[in-house]
Amino acid sequence: MIVAGSAFDNYFNISHDLSSIEIKENYDQTNCYIEDKLGTKYKGFILIDNPRVKTVCELAFYKSKNQGKYIPRPTFKKIDKDNNLVTRQNNKDLIVGFSDSEDAEKFWRLIGFLGQFKETIDLGEFDDSFRVIHRDAYLLEFDNKTDQEKVSEIVELVRTSNLSDNSLKEIFNNSRKRTIQRFLKLLKNEFVEGGNAIDVYKGFYNLKGDEAVWHHFLKTNDWLLGLNVDVKFIKEFIHEADLGINNTEGKGSPEGDILGLSAYTTLIELKTSGTKIFKMEKRAGDGSRTNTWAFSSDFINGISQCLAQKFDWDKNHKSKDILSDKIIIDQNEVRTLDCKTVFIIGNRHEEFPHNSNIDNILKSETFERFRRNTRNIDILTFDELFERAYHIVFQTKIEKDWYQNPNFRIDL
Repeated sequence: MIVAGSAFDNYFNISHDLSSIEIKENYDQTNCYIEDKLGTKYKGFILIDNPRVKTVCELAFYKSKNQGKYIPRPTFKKIDKDNNLVTRQNNKDLIVGFSDSEDAEKFWRLIGFLGQFKETIDLGEFDDSFRVIHRDAYLLEFDNKTDQEKVSEIVELVRTSNLSDNSLKEIFNNSRKRTIQRFLKLLKNEFVEGGNAIDVYKGFYNLKGDEAVWHHFLKTNDWLLGLNVDVKFIKEFIHEADLGINNTEGKGSPEGDILGLSAYTTLIELKTSGTKIFKMEKRAGDGSRTNTWAFSSDFINGISQCLAQKFDWDKNHKSKDILSDKIIIDQNEVRTLDCKTVFIIGNRHEEFPHNSNIDNILKSETFERFRRNTRNIDILTFDELFERAYHIVFQTKIEKDWYQNPNFRIDL
């Protein structure tokens, strides 16, 4: 719709096709005007087009002495159906506002239109400080920022939005719910869009091997370990820590998956949720007795690796401070005393669930006897880690048959 008057008294409806109009400079380069393809000129825009009263924005252009561009000066008015200015009535202030999101979107359409003519129009510092972008574009840009930049931006958003404590708790809890949801998909290796969860995660982050998937996932969400693997809270983690002493070529020092830091150090060794704890079947001569089951080579090798890393760190930690993100951590502050070791492997719900099957009973009891009598290593399965994380987030016990139940889901 066009509200017509004299040559420069027309208003262009902001809801119409903005590509049909443009901002032009006059012949003597002293001013600008808005014109459509048919030559009709406009003094501004209709932002809110109500039957009785319209909200309009008139634009005047003033040339900047410094840059030679034109600075738009908007004037917001309310006009009646005859194009007359509506003035203050009944001793009440006349407010030009945008009462709903649809009206606000029209205002930002106007800002976006002006931004198309950067060669002619000078928006000052606005263009450097503000941009109108699609939500998906913002999320993509945010995802590519460093963790420090993300935290800084979130802190600024929280400060300016004045969110309540309850709102912040809800946001924080929803973030952890998404982590738990992804944990469940990886644990069951469910089919997601694009393939199985492990393979999709591996491809998305360009990782090699299933163990790298779990290492990356727990590194990204280290609260899963910090609140889970010990009664004491683990404050900080160093990934792929150098645990021993290098040889003369600077090589040969064993490398642990994760080194946890609190008042004292904790070593954490990872396998995968799919790593078998027991041999696939019981055979004569495999060394297992009637009431036991033989452990797999992956499990035994993992235990040996944990013991060797613990020995190397206990022996050599005094000769080196800990390097974390290029910051030296003084071992007078973070000490090592008979270093605690945590070994995370397998999925007992998948390999030997609690049921009446005699083989599963033997495996479960053998596993429990072994880890209860292993003083130097705490052994934890990935599904146990998930159950503890679930309780932290939802503050309730998980369903008893959650793993076998096809309807069990994490609702966000």
